[in-house]
Parts: sequence; structure tokens; C-alpha cells
Amino acid sequence: MGFLLLSSCNEKTNNPYKGLTLDAFSELSSGCYKLDARVIRERISGIAENDGAPLSMDIRTRKFYLNNNRFIWINRLGVFSRADTLLSIIRQAGRYGFNARMFRTDAIEEDLKRVRSLDVGGGNESINEIMARLEYNLTKAYLRYSASMRYGIVNPDHLYNNFEKYDLDSVTTRFRQLSDLDVERPDDAFYVLALTKAFNDSIGEFLSELQPDNHFYRNLIERLNNVDMSASERIKTICNIERCRWQFKLCRDKAHVDKYVEVNIPSFSLRAVDGDSLLIMRIGCGTLENKTPLLAGLIKRMDVNPQWIVPKSISKGFLHNYEYMHKMGMFVLDKKDGKLPPESASYGKVMNGEQFIVQAGGPKNSLGRIIFRFDNNFSVFLHDTSSPWVFQRKKRAVSHGCVRVEKPFELALFLMDDKDEEIVEKLKYSMTVKLVNDKDSLTKNKIDRKKLVNSLPVRPAVPLFVRYFTVYWGDDGRLADFQDIYGYDEALAEQLKPYIE
Repeated sequence: MGFLLLSSCNEKTNNPYKGLTLDAFSELSSGCYKLDARVIRERISGIAENDGAPLSMDIRTRKFYLNNNRFIWINRLGVFSRADTLLSIIRQAGRYGFNARMFRTDAIEEDLKRVRSLDVGGGNESINEIMARLEYNLTKAYLRYSASMRYGIVNPDHLYNNFEKYDLDSVTTRFRQLSDLDVERPDDAFYVLALTKAFNDSIGEFLSELQPDNHFYRNLIERLNNVDMSASERIKTICNIERCRWQFKLCRDKAHVDKYVEVNIPSFSLRAVDGDSLLIMRIGCGTLENKTPLLAGLIKRMDVNPQWIVPKSISKGFLHNYEYMHKMGMFVLDKKDGKLPPESASYGKVMNGEQFIVQAGGPKNSLGRIIFRFDNNFSVFLHDTSSPWVFQRKKRAVSHGCVRVEKPFELALFLMDDKDEEIVEKLKYSMTVKLVNDKDSLTKNKIDRKKLVNSLPVRPAVPLFVRYFTVYWGDDGRLADFQDIYGYDEALAEQLKPYIE
């Protein structure tokens, strides 16, 4: 069934053509102005079938129209004013790091002008073809903008877990697992909500609420819109804005996380936040060869004077250096025979997992006097260090993947919800008492065993985020630039390139 184009919309909006006389509409009887819903659907299906879908939200657009859902932006009277609302928003996309071309802004604007000025019929395109293209492009722009603003364009776990190749052979290519951020991605519920908001004319409010609501993000947006910014600075800033949009499933059921620990690798820093309270310290992280993975988890326990099971890759470097092993308080843990002296170490048994080299807890332990444990798939943790001098370095990519913290006692106090004085004193004593490991000393220190604490639970568990921002808070509390030590900016910029340039 056909229907006739009578006006630009059926909502209250300023009509630039209200001065036209009735005679001006006499030509509307021409077939070129007749809207045909069946033809429009056929045209949209053709567009959807031939349109590429490089982004996940594009697949949703195609699916929406191939399932013959009702039109969002047009009806028998013309174009809804919600189209103008969306157009005014995506015109400002550059302010938030997007290129307006990714939303087909120019094409939408041109087609709206043609429809509303009745500039059809003079060429090869009919009104139905223009309206079909307008309907499809508006939905594609809307879903692209809303999903990208809320979730970002790139899935970080996919990006970083396909970043570094290893064990290459002629048959299989493997990649190191470098990320377990487990961020939210747009799902059915999000798209249903977005489309419902569009049908209810709530686009403006809906889109404005999708942005991250924090001071850091707002500062990055302000920096992005600095007119003196160079092209490279702009790309770097956009990469970090994208990272702000990666929101964690860990926080999904919480309206706002007031207490958390955030480690940022490029700045070699840790920020422990509890409402308005802030604890800042330096950290050491993984080397370029042993990158600290990006992750989100819950700190659940603190172990004091932990033993360290030395990885095979490190053990093989000193397996027969018995004097060093004694000095550092190391022993052999054999699966059959239990605890043995260093002289019982067998290279073959260590390499095949029958024996382990263990360093006893104490001041010389590589994990330091305390370790902060959280569930993760990488066996990495936050911990103290027996080499505090490392924090005097400017570049502190020094570990095998774990994060060394400058102020372990202060971090432990931060994590304690109930700072009972007796427990605090026991913790302090346990972290400073001179433990004797193996042949490290000829005399035994007097140790008050009643004051020793081995493990403390963290209740409630505190969220931990290991992030990668190359623009981050500096020592003065302002945004500062940091070196892209792992080369992640380049990889992210390459993924974003079609949508930001």
C-alpha cells in the first residue's frame, strides 16, 4: 500500500516551510512523492544485505531490519523530529573522540534536506529510496554512537590477548594471554533499551547518560578539545578515553564503587581510593618480556611472611649454587620426600615438576613481608619486595609479572575494614621481626610467637584494577603523559583508526 508524503514530521517542531501556499503542494499528486512502505522495506533489506558490518552494533542494525521491525525515524507523514535530535548529537561526535564519518552524518543531513525540501524526482532516486536510506543510516548511527559511548569500540581482552605471539611453528600460532579485564559488552538488553528510548523520544537524555561519570574521563575530554593539541597527542588522548569506556563486569551490580585499588602500569603507580581518602604509592611491574597482565579482581586475603615457590624459569639459574640458596633461605620441596636441603635439588626433577625450589618467608624473601592475594588466571599478585631500592628508579618494569608495592604496610591498613589496634600491632610486628631462615644467622632471635600473624582476610573484598593509561594522574594531581612501555597505544590506535581519523 502506498501513502503520501505530507510533512516533515508529526511532532512539535519548527517547520521551515510553513510559509508555503497550498498551491505549492499541488504537485504532491506526482508519483515521485508517494511513499510506499513495501518498497521502503525492500530498499532497506537491500541496503542491509550489502552493507558491511565491521562493528558488532552494525550486525544489530542489519538484524533489526531484516526481521521487518517497524520504522523508527519515518512514518507516512515524513520524518520524526527525533532524527534531528540524533543528528545534532552526532555532529558533536568529534568532541568525544569519534569521527562524524563513522555515523554517516553528511549523508543523513543531505537526505533530510532533500526530503524536507521535496528535492526528489529530479534524478534517478525516488522518495522511497531516500527514505529507506535515511531510516537505515539513522539507526546505524544511533546504535553505533550509543554502544561506542557506553562500552567503547574495542574489546580489550580480544585486543591484548592477540597482541604478542609465541611458540611459533608451521602449524599453530599462539598468543600470550595479557588481559583478563572482563569488561561489559553491549548485549540484547542494551539494544532493546536503546530502541525503546528511541521510540519514546528519549534519545537526548539516554545518550547523555551513557558517558563515564568520573573526574578522570571529564579531564580527558577537556584535554582532547585543547586547540593546541598535536595529531599524535590527540590520538594518544583518544586511546585513553576509549579505555575509560571499558566498564568492568566486576562492578556491574554496584551503582558506584567507593573503595578500590587501581594500579596503572605506564605511570608505575598505585592509587587506593576510599571515598575522599586517597593513598598513592610507586610500584614495580613486569618487564617487556614478562608483561604484567591487565585484569580486574577482588583482593580477598593478605599473607604475612609468605613462602615463595620459585618459578622454573628462575630456578634453573641457581639450582647448583648451594651457597646462594642457603643464604637466601631456600630449600627443596620434593613431592615424595618432602622438605630437603638445597643440595638435594635435581635439575631434571625441578624441570618436570617432581621438585620445587621454595624460599622461606622473611626479610630476604623476594615477595617481601606481605602478599595481597586475589583470584586471577595468571598467578600474579601485589606484594612487598626485598629490594626497596627499585622504587628509586624512574622506570620500574623489573618483575616477572607481579606488582611490587612501595608502601605494603599502609596498603594493608587501607584494605582492613576493621582496624583493630591489636591486629594492627601484630601485623606491624610480623612484618618487621627478624626471622631466621636456614643458615642465614648463627644466633636465633627471640620471637614472640603469640604476636605473629600469618594471614588476614580482606572483608569485604576490595576491587583491584590493573590498568594501562598512558595519560594518567601525575604527582601534582593533574593529567600527565607517560611512556607506552608495552606498545599498547599503537595496537589500540590501529583498531580505532577507521573511527577517529
